[in-house]
Amino acid sequence: MTSWVRLSVLSLLLFSGACAGVDTYARSRVADFKDVFPWSVACGWGIGLSMQATPLFELGVGLTTIHSNRWGYDDRIVHGVWRESVVLFPYTLWNQALEPDPQHPETTGFPWTAIPIVYRWQIFRDGPGIEGQRNRNLEPNFMGWGRHPPIVRESLGAFIFPATRRWVDFTDVRKDQGDPGVLSILGTPERATLWEARRAGRPAARAWDLFEVDFFALVVGARLGVRPVEAVDFVLGIFGVDFLKDDLPEPHVNVPEKKPLPAAS
Repeated sequence: MTSWVRLSVLSLLLFSGACAGVDTYARSRVADFKDVFPWSVACGWGIGLSMQATPLFELGVGLTTIHSNRWGYDDRIVHGVWRESVVLFPYTLWNQALEPDPQHPETTGFPWTAIPIVYRWQIFRDGPGIEGQRNRNLEPNFMGWGRHPPIVRESLGAFIFPATRRWVDFTDVRKDQGDPGVLSILGTPERATLWEARRAGRPAARAWDLFEVDFFALVVGARLGVRPVEAVDFVLGIFGVDFLKDDLPEPHVNVPEKKPLPAAS
């Protein structure tokens, strides 16, 4: 397939939507294009504005904590629908007394090398919130019941000092809470686990080429970014060069081995 034919096919996919069943080349190009322009829209409540130019420069101004349900594409891990809580400077200086969000240094354990200008908590599988009990309707939730632990990523942005991003570990602490018979009296779900957040998780990758604007006004918000390095990867990928080594792997099909039939007696 020549380069111009590939480009034509890719254009059709991008504007009409890619569907299941297209080849790996086309799906990889669509994924590369989505990486170039991360975007999302949100519905919730809060007031704030933030801007980022690589993880070295991230500035924000907020009057409240921003809690929202968000839809769009953040990266290849966080996309579709997820929940977010965002805290922006100067609200970080006094909101701990108003609402116990986890940006406080005593609870996060972050290496606080600078003022916490932007704090973001992303939940894209909230097990306790769906399957068990929640202390309040807002995230983040430090402890909850559920068959599966949440999947949560949190980040702390600052000025000049590189932003920090990491996963949040959830530990099963039900066995430490007492006799199972007593727990059942309290109305806990059957066969559930009590998950508690432990902020000592492994580091998560940051986008070093990300330029982004994010705003939230009362009940709605939007976020739009651009990644120049991903744009180079997208263009080169059209001609078969995987610059960032992030193309989707070819599907592997196990073909059953054909064994000769036993000879007739």
